[in-house]
Amino acid sequence: MTIQEYLVSTLTTAAGGFDPAPMLIMAAALGAGVRRRHVLGATTLLLGGTALWGFALTQWVGRQLLDIHWHELVRQGTTAAWIELSLGLALAGYVVLRVLRASRDRAEARDEDRDIEKPRSAWGLYITAAVFVAIVIFDVPFDLFVAASATQAAPVAGAGWVAWALISQFPLALLAVVTLVGRQRGVADTMTRWWRVIQPYASVAVTVALALAALLLLIDSTKLLVFGQFLVP
Repeated sequence: MTIQEYLVSTLTTAAGGFDPAPMLIMAAALGAGVRRRHVLGATTLLLGGTALWGFALTQWVGRQLLDIHWHELVRQGTTAAWIELSLGLALAGYVVLRVLRASRDRAEARDEDRDIEKPRSAWGLYITAAVFVAIVIFDVPFDLFVAASATQAAPVAGAGWVAWALISQFPLALLAVVTLVGRQRGVADTMTRWWRVIQPYASVAVTVALALAALLLLIDSTKLLVFGQFLVP
């Protein structure tokens, strides 16, 4: 993979891994009175930990991921079809849970404004940041970038991971900068209001995309099991 292709991969996978939740949590922590240094410390842990975690996985398993013939793995035989069918059913179940949870949240929001739970302590903020770092491995764009980074020399991969963390967590990085210069209150309120406006639409868009992906997986695998040929060869 050339440097230009790696740059494109960095931008696209980071955009796919975009997550405003940590910013909202840090903004809520500021509103709850948690000291700036703890917000900055937890932010550094989350951003730095994400970059280090990705770089470490790149060095440990990145090459092995490149050696896997993914097309042969997912396009050959009924075993692959059953695996795909299981994934489709699991994804469809997750879509149903998202719809039910959204309905429940809307009902509860009529009685109480509860967009983000405010952390009760600085330690809770650090723990939350560590949890976000730990679970990013389940983010598909993160995993794709592990494989992409394995094609580059270590210094380039390291720089790529720093960029990936900053882009995927751009709202959080921006909040950290303004917090550092002492102007966090207004920006935090503005960013929170902005997310409240677009969140319902973003949630619906994600749910629809997941539903379409689940439908494609189910149709593709069923076609192989019934007619002996994948919908997408």
